[in-house]
Formats: sequence, structure tokens, C-alpha cells
Amino acid sequence: MKGDGLIPTAVAVVILTLVAGGGGAFLGSMLGEAGASPAEETKAAETPVETVVPSDDRSDMDLARAEHDETPLRLISLKPVLTNIYAPPRTWLRIEAALVMKDDGSVNPEVLAAEIESDTLAFLRSVQLAQIEGTRGLLHLREDLRERARLRSPAVIDYLIQTMVAE
Repeated sequence: MKGDGLIPTAVAVVILTLVAGGGGAFLGSMLGEAGASPAEETKAAETPVETVVPSDDRSDMDLARAEHDETPLRLISLKPVLTNIYAPPRTWLRIEAALVMKDDGSVNPEVLAAEIESDTLAFLRSVQLAQIEGTRGLLHLREDLRERARLRSPAVIDYLIQTMVAE
């Protein structure tokens, strides 16, 4: 009896090994060349990549591109925003943030800061705690707040969350 189960088990292990090896080889060939030489990779890494972005597309403007612009940048600290959030009930959120903006004189920084503080308050009242937990949640929150600030003014380059406390 014991000898009867050994052969089918060995055959099953061999078949599963062949299927796994074939699947791995297929996936490896689909993902790309594994035989690229280090010289080719170095050459590809050294080749500069230029992208053309329309001048009216504010969503792609970031600090790296703003540094090459001759317009000076200005850091504006926002007043702390303290509000209750949507869920869970009786949960409070406090955020201290700052704006990085172009100092080209087209916008009054104090008025812009007050408007963005108001936008931040309105947005945070609709947030659930589960949405902002963890690293990804914080990054998504920052991106949402940055997008709202950029919609308010084209002079806004970035929205920096300095501190955030949920209680």
C-alpha cells in the first residue's frame, strides 16, 4: 500500500515543477530582456530624456522645474487648521502646512493663504480617517490638497504638510 502512493506523488511533483518553470520562463520573456549588458544600461541611464509640457498645464509643475525658472520662490506658512472629520465621529484632525509659490507679484500671498486655508478646512471635513492612514494615505492627502491649491492660483507650486495630528 505504501509503495502505491509514492509514484503518483513523484509524478505530481515533477508535473508541478515543469508547469512552474514554464510559467516563470514565459513571464520572464514577457517582462523584458534579461540579457541587457551593463554598458547598454549605463548608456541608457546617461541619455537625457526631454519632455515637452504645455505651458498652461499646471498639474505637472513641481519644485524641480520651478528651480530653473527665474521667478523667485516664496514659502508661506498657513495657519493651523483644526477640524472634525467625516468618519469616525468625534475625531479631530489638525494640519499645519505651507505653500511654495512663485513670487511674481501677481497674487497677494496673505489673501491666497486665507483662501487655501478655507479650502483645506472644507476638504478635511469630508475626509475619513481610513483614507489618510499610512504613507499612501498621507501622499494622497497631500496630492489632493496640492491640486486644490493649484486650482486656486497658478502661482502655487507645492503644498507642504508640516505636521498632522489625528485625535
